Amino acid sequence: MPLSALETILEENRGGVWFLPAHKEPRALQKVAKEAGFAFFHVEGKNIGRKEQLLNHVATALHFPGDFGHNWDALEECLTDLEWVDADGYLLYYDHIDALMSAHPDQFETFVEIVRDAVGSWKEDGTAMVVLLSGSKGPKGVPKLNAKEEEE
Repeated sequence: MPLSALETILEENRGGVWFLPAHKEPRALQKVAKEAGFAFFHVEGKNIGRKEQLLNHVATALHFPGDFGHNWDALEECLTDLEWVDADGYLLYYDHIDALMSAHPDQFETFVEIVRDAVGSWKEDGTAMVVLLSGSKGPKGVPKLNAKEEEE
C-alpha cells in the first residue's frame, strides 16, 4: 500500500476499516497520522491469540482508563469515547492479526464489528477513525487499502 492512499483518507477525514496485505513500519504510519493531526495507536498482534490478550493490548495502546472493564462492551465504550486523547481523528494500526484470526476467528470477527461501530459513531460526530488491519490473509468483509482508495 502506498502511503499516499492512507494520506488521502486522512486528508479527506474519511474513517473506515481496511486491510493492509503487508506489514507497514508503525513509525511511517505514525508520521502520516501526525501530519494529518490524527492520534496514532499501534497494537502489535504477534502475541495476541485470544480475546483477553487483545483487550489488554488495545487498552494499553490506547491508554484506556484504569476502570476499563476488559470485555467487548467496555471496548466499544472506550473506542467511542477517547475523551483523554486530543486529536482531529484517530488511526489504529493492528498488525500481525493472523494469530487471533486463526485461533479464534469468532473473537476476531467480534473485534471487527466493534471497530466498525466505533468508526460509524465517530463519523456521526464528524471525526474520522481509521482502523488498519495487517496480516497475511485479509479478514472476511474488510476491503483492502490500496491505490484505488485515492480515486473514490
